Amino acid sequence: MSTSPKEHFETLNDHWWSRGRCAVSLDLLRRHLAHGEAKHALLLGPSADALREKLEPICGEISGPFEKNLQEFGVTGDTLPYEDESFDLVCALDVLGEAEDDEAVVSELRRVLSPEGLLLLAVPAHPWLFSDNDSGPRRRYTRRSLAKRLRDCDLTPERNTYANSLLFPLIAPAALAARLVDKPVDQRLPMPKLANELCYRAFAAERFLSRHVDLPLGQTLVALARHREATGWILPERAPERGRPRIASIQTACC
Repeated sequence: MSTSPKEHFETLNDHWWSRGRCAVSLDLLRRHLAHGEAKHALLLGPSADALREKLEPICGEISGPFEKNLQEFGVTGDTLPYEDESFDLVCALDVLGEAEDDEAVVSELRRVLSPEGLLLLAVPAHPWLFSDNDSGPRRRYTRRSLAKRLRDCDLTPERNTYANSLLFPLIAPAALAARLVDKPVDQRLPMPKLANELCYRAFAAERFLSRHVDLPLGQTLVALARHREATGWILPERAPERGRPRIASIQTACC
């Protein structure tokens, strides 16, 4: 018997990977949301369900992620059924990596984001972990490629950090080995309760580091971005050329 996306991912909400990324994301949000709260929040992506309960104390109204008209966003469609600038917080978890057109998806997220709003993205990292036989996302990102995609859509990255860094030295070799034998491994499969708790604590402990600095390596990427206008971000003016002064100018100055 088939299950709904919500029922499927409810079984993963207690998994160390989902809980750990939730802890890191929530810690960043609390520090970057205006006044530490949001009036209207939009959650997208099945794995965003793990974040919903944690956001309820700091969000007045939350839409998604399992509303019927949102389930296909990014996979078969790139439009949202909301007016412009409807939300001051938009969280899209595991949406961009699955999108057929990731630029169109980011542009649509920007459209529904209020001028002073905050966008949270979580995407799979490291293209070198991708395989044609991978049953996971259709694309992976680096910090540079994710920042470029945001800037191309007139968004300014405020934070752009790798996550699940402490366990990555163990995960990466296993993922590469599975890739060589064409047998993708899902780290979110069920595991013993004690191991699950230990892995969660290792992942969640990263929030004490990521609140201060963007981590340089990890299994996934978490980014915060705002409208370019909200940050006052502008292209730096080109510095005037410092060529050798012309003789005529020197002569004029000496007269």
